[in-house]
Amino acid sequence: MNRTGIEWTDFTWNPIVGCNNGCDYCYARRMAERGLGEYGEHPKGERFKPRFLPERLDQPKQRKKPAKIFVGSMADMFGEWVPEEWIEKVLEVVRKCPQHTFQFLTKNPNRYYEFDFPNNCWLGTSVDGTDFKMDMERTDIMYYVKADVKFLSIEPLLGNAEDHITLAPFNWVIIGAQTGPGAKKPEQWWVDQILRNYIGPVFLKDNLDWPEKIQEFPEVGDNQDG
Repeated sequence: MNRTGIEWTDFTWNPIVGCNNGCDYCYARRMAERGLGEYGEHPKGERFKPRFLPERLDQPKQRKKPAKIFVGSMADMFGEWVPEEWIEKVLEVVRKCPQHTFQFLTKNPNRYYEFDFPNNCWLGTSVDGTDFKMDMERTDIMYYVKADVKFLSIEPLLGNAEDHITLAPFNWVIIGAQTGPGAKKPEQWWVDQILRNYIGPVFLKDNLDWPEKIQEFPEVGDNQDG
């Protein structure tokens, strides 16, 4: 478990790594393919292959002070390729660490229905504003997901996302820009439109270079201290 530069969380925890989504802009895949750290132990082409790392499971237990923990920053933990038993092993640890807030994020929110999440879980899905049908499906699914905090990550914002998603299921929205080589900066009016039409807390990441610092969090529970 590592301290992180991701502004909306305190730590990242990766007992599951790798992803088969194949997003062109994926920062996690770029990091893995560079062969840094443990990823260098695997041959090129297999460095971002989904893997379960049980030796990392106990990491949250070692911290007693409450923290926000982003689970699976180097994976999509709820991809169809991830075995149910891997996810259940992670959730066993989550249940044993009620002092922490565990933040999950997936492009496949349908799988949230398969699991029983404790109250210290925030459940999110991700869109980018480029695929009308897919973005709408993901946000609509979240209507029926049960969680104290349901959040939407619009990162990278690559199109007019607000025009074809529903914000109603969410009590937190995160917006960020694309990073890395050839990054496309979002139009200011795309962000403005979301800010006008969403009444809940919004977190604008620093990479947006937004003139006003807006970095709000949902107000729930006591597990919010880093």
